[in-house]
This record gives sequence, C-alpha cells and structure tokens, in this order.
Amino acid sequence: MKKHLFVLLLGFTTMGAFAQAHKLTIYSSFDERYCVVQYPNYDKLYPDSIKTAVMIDYKEKYKVVFPNTLILRMNQDGWKLVSVIVKPTTFSGSNGFANIYSTTEYLMSKEILLDDAAVNLYLQNLSKLK
Repeated sequence: MKKHLFVLLLGFTTMGAFAQAHKLTIYSSFDERYCVVQYPNYDKLYPDSIKTAVMIDYKEKYKVVFPNTLILRMNQDGWKLVSVIVKPTTFSGSNGFANIYSTTEYLMSKEILLDDAAVNLYLQNLSKLK
C-alpha cells in the first residue's frame, strides 16, 4: 500500500513541476550561400538569458561555411530541420538570355522551456511588437 501511495504522490509532484514550465517552439532560418542564421525579432521578444543561449552566431563561433555542417552543428544544440525551401532566381545575362539560378533556404525549429516570468515578459513584448 505504501508503494502505491508513494507512486501516486510522486506522479502528482511531477505533474506539478512540469506545469510550471511553458514549452514554446522558436524558429530560425539560414541561406545556403552565406550560412548566417537569422533569428526573427528574438532580440525584442525574449529575456537576455534566452537570447544568449539561443541566438548563436554559428559562422563566427564555429567557423561554419557549408550548410550541411551548419545543420549538423545546430542539431547538436537542439535545433531540428523543419523545411527546405528552394527559391528560383532569374536575371538577364550579358548575352540577352535569362539565366536561372536557385538558392536554398533552411528553416529550423527548437523547443524551449520558459518559466512564468519569462512567458509574461514574452507576451508583453509580443503585444508591443507590430
């Protein structure tokens, strides 16, 4: 009986601990040509502790040059590849013919946990953002 009561108490305690953290999915993207990760409006939305942990300049910190290496490095930090977008680019060449090139953009996502104070700050900053 004590074992069942202990498991039940432990289960309620665990649920209470997880109820305090809010899970939020954030996104970033980068272009294959430059391998510079773009973080949309994160400097305006999140507290400094989240910004320093999430907004990493991979090109400067890890000297990443190739997109495959950047994907693997970001995966080590908890980012997941969500989408690959191929954008065709057309421009007129010097010979009068249209040249078509494509660029590839990668969309990454990461789940972060925020406490109540960070969520409140995030929601306040989100309402200010236009």
